[in-house]
Amino acid sequence: MTPASAMRDAILIGLLSLFSLQASAGADTQADHERAREARLRGEIQPITEILHQVGKQVPGEVIGIEIERGKLAGQRVWIYELKILTPDGRRLEVEIDARNGRILELEDDD
Repeated sequence: MTPASAMRDAILIGLLSLFSLQASAGADTQADHERAREARLRGEIQPITEILHQVGKQVPGEVIGIEIERGKLAGQRVWIYELKILTPDGRRLEVEIDARNGRILELEDDD
């Protein structure tokens, strides 16, 4: 799998997960997704394509899941991308990333 096709697949997974979440989401989840989209349009968070490119350099593997959620960082509410990555050696990792700057906040095995 080439890096370009891996990124395309990861973007497709992310888009499909957003569509499925929106189709089954309640009002609160729907509002969160709308707020995330608006934050992206205002430039407050990086697009997922940029995040995937940055993280791909640091954490090798195939992205098998993408979420965006609100969290707290240094006492402030921030957007956090959560990626599930399948490593070349078969481990599943969960990577939390600050959506503003792409900095990895947490990297752990996803048991």
